[in-house]
Amino acid sequence: MTNDYASAWDSLAAAIGAAEGKSSGSFDRQDHLTVDQRLKAAEVAALLSIAQELSGIRHEGINPKFTSGF
Repeated sequence: MTNDYASAWDSLAAAIGAAEGKSSGSFDRQDHLTVDQRLKAAEVAALLSIAQELSGIRHEGINPKFTSGF
C-alpha cells in the first residue's frame, strides 16, 4: 500500500504541475488551478488519507495501544 500511496501522491503532484506547464507541482501551490480542479485535488487527497488510515487499521488494528487487561 505504501508504494501505491506514494505513487498516487506523485501522480497528483504531476497533474497539479502539468496544469501550470511544469513537470511537477505541489499540493500546497494550487493558485493556477480552477475551482473545479482544486476541488478534485482535495477529493483525491481525502481519498488518499482515508486509504492510509484504513491500511494502518488493517496492519495495526483499531487501537494498537489499547490493552484490555484480560
